[in-house]
Amino acid sequence: MIDPRRQKELIRLLERLGINCINSLQKIDWQRIDWEMLDLSLIHPSYSTTRNNDRLEFIGDSVLRMAATLWLQENYADSKVGELAALRSHLVSDRTIAEIASAYNLDSFLLMSNSARNDTKALQTRLAAALEALLAALYLSTHNFSLIRSWLDLHLEQAARKLLTEPSLGNYKVALQELTQERWKLLPDYKVVNRPSDRPGMNAEELFTVEVWFRDRCWGEGQGKSIKAAQQAAAAVALKALQTS
Repeated sequence: MIDPRRQKELIRLLERLGINCINSLQKIDWQRIDWEMLDLSLIHPSYSTTRNNDRLEFIGDSVLRMAATLWLQENYADSKVGELAALRSHLVSDRTIAEIASAYNLDSFLLMSNSARNDTKALQTRLAAALEALLAALYLSTHNFSLIRSWLDLHLEQAARKLLTEPSLGNYKVALQELTQERWKLLPDYKVVNRPSDRPGMNAEELFTVEVWFRDRCWGEGQGKSIKAAQQAAAAVALKALQTS
């Protein structure tokens, strides 16, 4: 049995999400909620090595991807597959999910050791993992995506709009990798074809040039001040090429 005080905390969290027993459409789902599982979703591995949210995080990753995929299909039905892959990779990224978790102050509901709580560098990863675990607990309890999407869709919409107005936020490498794995079960190969020279007198503005290859073909070339930036640029070109192939 879950401690009554802890259950009150969890009820307060659900109310922040807009989930409550007063809403007639949610009454049945409310009765199905597994409070122990919900509690488990908010237990960090630093708090307990045997009872924590690791497994629920694993399941929640798939729940999140499905929720994002459904939302994209409904709102961007005319978009190319490459565009959808780029959008989805951004929507399910740790950065985006951690921002959503922060909006509900999820960290305050998370049980963890003091050392983990003081580790600010791990905050983004911790928040993303907790939200994914929470999604898993809600879905496994009710098997109802609408209970999740009733509050998550708004955040997906905001994140998508932000990406479309600031394309530099997108992780095109991840999007391309997901797409090539789905279509052909393979990973893209990035080749550096030009490196800036460090010899005196050379152009300081010279950039790295990277090509991205898969299926025995170069699908894109990109430039950047770093190899990573050039890879992102090449991946963006490849995604556009795939949309017309």
